Amino acid sequence: MRPPKPPKQVRDWNAFVRQPDPKVTTNKVSSTKERLKGIHFNFQKWVQELDNKDYTYWLENITLRIVQGFFEWYLDEHDINYKSSFMTIVRFFRMYWMDERGLCLPYQLGKDISSKLAQSMAIEHDLDKTAKEQPPFSINEVLFITHHLVAACDIAFPTVRVLFQLNTLRKMMVSTSARPGTLVLSSCYEEENDLLKWKDIDLYMVKHPEYPDTQLLIMRARHRLNKGKRNQGAPPTFTYTERNDNLGLCAIQDILMYAFLDDAFASPHIKCPRDIWRFTKVPDHRHSTPIHFKDSLKNIPIFRRAVRTKYGAWATDCKVGFSYSQAQEYEKKASAKAGFADEGSLYKYRKGAAENLRNLDEHSRNIIMGHRKSATFSNYISVFNDTQSIFMRTPTRDSLLNLACHGNLTRDESAPQHLNAEQKESIEMDAELQDLKKAVKSTRDELISEFHKLKKAEGASDGRFTEMKRLQQKIRTRRKQLERRAQKVARKEFFDSIGNRIIEQNQQGTPVTFTPDVSHIQPERIALAELEFKNRDVDTIDDKELIEDRIRSLELRLKLNSLHMPKALKKRIVFKGGPKEASRQVVVPMESSSGLECPVCLGNTGLDPIARRYKYSRKDVLQVHFKGHRLPDLFESPGRQCDIPECLSVCMSLPGYKSHLAKHHKIYL
Repeated sequence: MRPPKPPKQVRDWNAFVRQPDPKVTTNKVSSTKERLKGIHFNFQKWVQELDNKDYTYWLENITLRIVQGFFEWYLDEHDINYKSSFMTIVRFFRMYWMDERGLCLPYQLGKDISSKLAQSMAIEHDLDKTAKEQPPFSINEVLFITHHLVAACDIAFPTVRVLFQLNTLRKMMVSTSARPGTLVLSSCYEEENDLLKWKDIDLYMVKHPEYPDTQLLIMRARHRLNKGKRNQGAPPTFTYTERNDNLGLCAIQDILMYAFLDDAFASPHIKCPRDIWRFTKVPDHRHSTPIHFKDSLKNIPIFRRAVRTKYGAWATDCKVGFSYSQAQEYEKKASAKAGFADEGSLYKYRKGAAENLRNLDEHSRNIIMGHRKSATFSNYISVFNDTQSIFMRTPTRDSLLNLACHGNLTRDESAPQHLNAEQKESIEMDAELQDLKKAVKSTRDELISEFHKLKKAEGASDGRFTEMKRLQQKIRTRRKQLERRAQKVARKEFFDSIGNRIIEQNQQGTPVTFTPDVSHIQPERIALAELEFKNRDVDTIDDKELIEDRIRSLELRLKLNSLHMPKALKKRIVFKGGPKEASRQVVVPMESSSGLECPVCLGNTGLDPIARRYKYSRKDVLQVHFKGHRLPDLFESPGRQCDIPECLSVCMSLPGYKSHLAKHHKIYL
């Protein structure tokens, strides 16, 4: 029997309505809040150029001229090429003003900003009115670019894990059509540190339904962070299966590698790759053996950023996720290295996946793509049909159409990757850069003449020193901006004229040839690429051989993660011999023959063997490199053991450490 309801409380509604109004807060999503923070930061930055540096004064006295000034400054400071991007800034500025003032923008002013001012500025600045077309990627492009990243790309990634994370992101996007912000840390949600985590992954060893004696791995991944439904409702769950035809395209192989690197397996018996297949035999009464992950790691992101330790070495952050902006930067660089005319963005993989979902019903597409309206799907579709053959009622030429509609059509690895000396010199002659350099030199000369040393000027908190640092930062920013523009121009000129060049050289009887330079690629990476990208028919291969290949692949991947190549040595070290020299040993004598090796690197087993033994050209170059390790003047108790292998001496201070190296190992720092 239900308990009786308590008596209804009598309220004094006259007293209620006389109370002050409740404080109402707008329930904006995190992404909108972050965009408004960006507008606030930029508006404050622009106000510093005015006499009155109080931004609230200008918001209170808003006029069309003030808005125009801010927009003009914003377009000068930022690389905005499309009208749609500029109109987004206009919309967020209006929201920002209303948030700051707690008022509605005057109707006529708002209309003038959006309908007149913004439109005229878009014409004046020649902003592109079209939408940016993502170069769609088919399986051919994905296969090439994932192979290229492992076997031929010479980008200096901070850690080997970052290289593999970029490839994993590509594979998961083409397999599920996920937005990148669903898998990595979206720029608008960085404070939440919410991305794909170990709790979102379920891993199983299962019996093959058609061949009960065969066991395979499957993985289930939950996408909690779909746009508009972040951590709300039932998330779509996607299934990944083993890809033994090309291990390089197998997302499960990547997750296994990260699990070993993070020590994520809950079972204490899984200690090496072979244990996964040795101890996961499925019982007769079951269809699967779950492979659990540790509860302590369930809320740890799988994709994580690289950070510098206090001694200057790169390592994987134990908690903070891999950001979308960083992944996007690496993707653009890798696409340029691979020779694609349009670098595009990570969304090209989502568009490539969408191309293959055209024949599904609209409800299935909406769930998979994360759309609310089926009409949105049309934005991801281009003309991929052989309309000519359809009209003529002849067989469609799918292979030719596939080539014509995707990125491989214009791909050319010989495209310029760096600026030459002449282009760099022309950048240094930029008028604005010259003025900034003169201002820095003038301020620096004043400080030296007065304080004799810049360090003393910094200690005296002189305002001119701060101004000099600000100008130096502006020089670096301006130089990078000019370099990016020059690089874009060089690539555009190359792709605009390559056809004429090919025709001319063919006419002269000297065809254009290109051989990629892979001499800077570690032999272990080349060996891994040869193992993982075989493109084979697995039905003709014994299961034992497939399992051995997976084990060997994981062992090579884990070995690569302990063979870091520092960025400074990436272009200096040339590997000779190729994959046959994959097993390389390091022998460090107690006394150096040249005195030009770095002692810290000699003792770092996480570096590539050649990088550990690298001999610098001069003593001063070695000293600059050694300072990058950021060793303190006094070591923490019980002191620092000498980094030279097999030397057991302990030093209490940096001077004592250097003295020991000079006396016992002939390395003079």
